[in-house]
Order: sequence, then C-alpha cells, then structure tokens
Amino acid sequence: MQRTDAYLREPLELIRSTIKEAVRNNATDIHWEPLFENNDILLALRFRIDGVLKDIAKLDKKQVNFEAVINALKIMAGMDTTKKRKEQDGRAKFDADGIALDLRFSSMPLILGEKIVIRLINKEQFSRKLEDLGITAEGVKSLAPLITKKEGFILIVGPTGAGKSTTLYAILNSIYSRNKNICTIEDPVECMISGFNQIQIEHEYGMTFVSGLRAIMRQDPDVIALGEVRDAETARTAFQVALAGSLIFSTMHAKDCVNAIIRLLEMGVEPYFISTGLTGVVSVRLVRLLCRVCKGEGCMHCANSGFKKRIGVFEIMQVTDKVRNLILGRAPQDVLRKAALEAGMQPFHDSAYKMVTLGLTTKEEADKLFTLDEV
Repeated sequence: MQRTDAYLREPLELIRSTIKEAVRNNATDIHWEPLFENNDILLALRFRIDGVLKDIAKLDKKQVNFEAVINALKIMAGMDTTKKRKEQDGRAKFDADGIALDLRFSSMPLILGEKIVIRLINKEQFSRKLEDLGITAEGVKSLAPLITKKEGFILIVGPTGAGKSTTLYAILNSIYSRNKNICTIEDPVECMISGFNQIQIEHEYGMTFVSGLRAIMRQDPDVIALGEVRDAETARTAFQVALAGSLIFSTMHAKDCVNAIIRLLEMGVEPYFISTGLTGVVSVRLVRLLCRVCKGEGCMHCANSGFKKRIGVFEIMQVTDKVRNLILGRAPQDVLRKAALEAGMQPFHDSAYKMVTLGLTTKEEADKLFTLDEV
C-alpha cells in the first residue's frame, strides 16, 4: 500500500481504506501495532498475505492520532475503549466493494500500547467445494466413503491457519441435504450458512462444547460439526456421540494424521474410544502457488513476491482394523504411520512435490511444509 492522503484523514476513513486495500491484496489478517524505531514510537501496519506477514506502512504521530485509531477499531469491534490493559475480542461485518466480510478483532496490551489484529473472513471461502481446495481426484475418492457414513468421528487437523475450518465447511457443503439435520457448535461461529443449525459457545451462560454436544444429541442430529477438540472431556464426549450413531466432524491442532492419534492419547483419551470411534483423519497444510503472470520472478500482480494465493496439500487416513488394534495397544507413532501408509494413505510429501513437478510451486515452498515445527 502506498501512503496517500487517506493516512491524514479521519481514523475511521483510514481503517476502512486499509481493510479494502487488504482485501485487494488477498490478506487474511491486518496488524495494527506500536513500533519503537529510531527513538520514536510509530504505528506499524502489516498484512498477512499468503501466509507471510508483510510491512505495509509505518505512521508517525504527525500522520495519524494513534489513540484515535485504536479507539475507532475497538468501537467498530464492540470492545470497551476504557479497558486498555486487558485483552479483548470483538467482531464486525464489513462490505469491501461488494465483498461481504466478517471481521474478528483481538486487542492485546503491549508495553508500548495496544495492538489490534483483525482477521478477515470472506464468506465465499466457506462455500467452496472439495475440488476447489486442492484435494486430488485420488484424495476425493478416498475421502468419499468416510464422509458419507451414517456414523463415526472424522478429524480435520493441521497447524494454525492451515485451512482446517475451510476444509470442514467444504465437507459439510458436499454432504448437505435438506433431508439431513446438520448441527454445528463453534467458538466462534466462523460464518452463518443457510441450512445449518449453528450454536455459538457462550461460557458465561454455560454453553460449552461438551454441553452443546449433549444438547444437540436431543435434537435428532444426522451430522454434527464440532469447532475444535481442545481437551480430553470434549474428545470423549465427541467419541460417545459417534458411537451413539451420529456422524461427527471436528478440527484439532496436529502435525499430521498419525500425530492426531498420538495427541488424543497424550490428552488422556482412552484407546478404546479412539479405536472404536475414529473412522478417519484429514490433515491439511497450505502451500504458496507461483504467480501465473511472472512464474516466480516477482511482478506488480503478486507484489513482487513471486507467489499469488495458496492451495491445500492433504493427507487422508482411513482407520483400518489393523490401525485400530495398534491404537488399542498404544503402538508408537512410526508403527502407526507404517500401517496407515500400507492401507493406502498418501503422504504430504507426494502431494506437495507433485505440485512442484507440475510447476505450481517451488521445491523450497514444498520443503517448508516438512522442515518447520508448526504445531
């Protein structure tokens, strides 16, 4: 973004123009943060584009009133402007030149002042089809028998920002029917979808993942989507729901499919629940695509990065009888992975490096998926 007269105008106009600029650049997050540089405190503005955080502008107090901008952001988010030393969350809706956005705000007190991060959620991302996410034809074929079952527990796993929620909604969209009662329980509700019965977690009113699951079970559900498995109690309840005859999906932070099973065991979930209830695991990560215009050299179209947009790389695991027995015996991760590969699981490496051979990304980008400890 180039500095224009917008930076000298009213805070709200600055915020609006910044959000629209972020959307034009396909940014997922906007960071407003105090920055100490050259013996002065600046207001730094950064966008996360294709997974990479980039400096956009550094504004001094002659250009903008810092406190006024932060207060305007908090008012937009429905936050309390008087609470400056306490973290807060908020949300708002925004129309960016015809694109409907849900904005998620997070404020955090720093030693230099308050920092606010805005997550930009484009509703269109939750209406995508499975084939739009990057899942290969082989992947769709192996996933189909899992998501069309009448019962069972399927986990979608990956690091933060890897596309777990987008994948979950794509699966729900693919099996949607007015003949099914599809219920979700989320914290927060990512996007309102027509035809889904969506529940918002409200801890202050006693609505938790566990209580929500129990309430849904009295609502004659066919399919349940649980926002995230965060603890053993939630996991156990989800497995009980699956064993009672419902198809349930959830997300969880894990490096890959087999690691998800290890994480559940480490949480304290009994092997019996996992081996009998878990039917499959889908692991997803995102890889940057080469810019179609410059093919990696850098141009105006890709902000000189050489890359434009990201696509999912998937690993899909079906829990076979052999894997179930290994889970019951608490087999180590390498043994579980060998059994999963023998059963037909296509590893991340194959999918990622296939994209390299097709010229969609670079080997360096693919290597990043396996060299960073992301979870």
